[in-house]
Amino acid sequence: MCDISAGMTAHSAILQALYHREVTGEGASIQVSLFDAVADWMNVPVLQHDYSSYHTVRAGVKHPSLAPYGAYRCADGKDVTFSVQNDREWVNFCEKFLKRPDLTRALGFADNMERLGHRPQLNEIIELRFSELSCHEAMQELEAARSAYGRLNEVADISKHPHVRRVEIGTPEGTVETIAPAAIFNSERPSLRPVPGLDAHTEAVREEVRAGLRARAASA
Repeated sequence: MCDISAGMTAHSAILQALYHREVTGEGASIQVSLFDAVADWMNVPVLQHDYSSYHTVRAGVKHPSLAPYGAYRCADGKDVTFSVQNDREWVNFCEKFLKRPDLTRALGFADNMERLGHRPQLNEIIELRFSELSCHEAMQELEAARSAYGRLNEVADISKHPHVRRVEIGTPEGTVETIAPAAIFNSERPSLRPVPGLDAHTEAVREEVRAGLRARAASA
């Protein structure tokens, strides 16, 4: 996570610096550390700690500051994740998925902060309902309740997922199909250059270095 957050932060900062240069003509020096980048991602729980005395606990797949939110086991052994993020979703979830409209304003469950404080009791109710449904049935009912949801997939499930976009790329060992880059430009299918073999660019890199040295010597 630290590596990914630092890379994304550096990428964003470089784009900002390029835009700044385009407008002002001024360059910029950018510094990004692994610690600073991942600390930035912790802003929400830190702000909650500093200004509301709310102590965020480790929650695994569940959300530390939203309830209900997480993965629940269905009757067929598969897990479905879902979230409730506002009062409208909570009412729909109780009425249409749990079939428990009485819970919408019940003591301990009426708003998100109350539900966070009573998460174990709430989870018992939700887990029982999911245990009565197959994964497909649970997702159908969550769809009807207009809740955000998704199946918790294994790697094998992702590999054959119908929405995964694939792209071919050449390698020294032959062509492979890899997951396509997430960004889509102008609705076009991406075309990736082949993975270079060992020493494929060695001479070109050396020549670039030699050319730079010659240019420096000539200007001395």
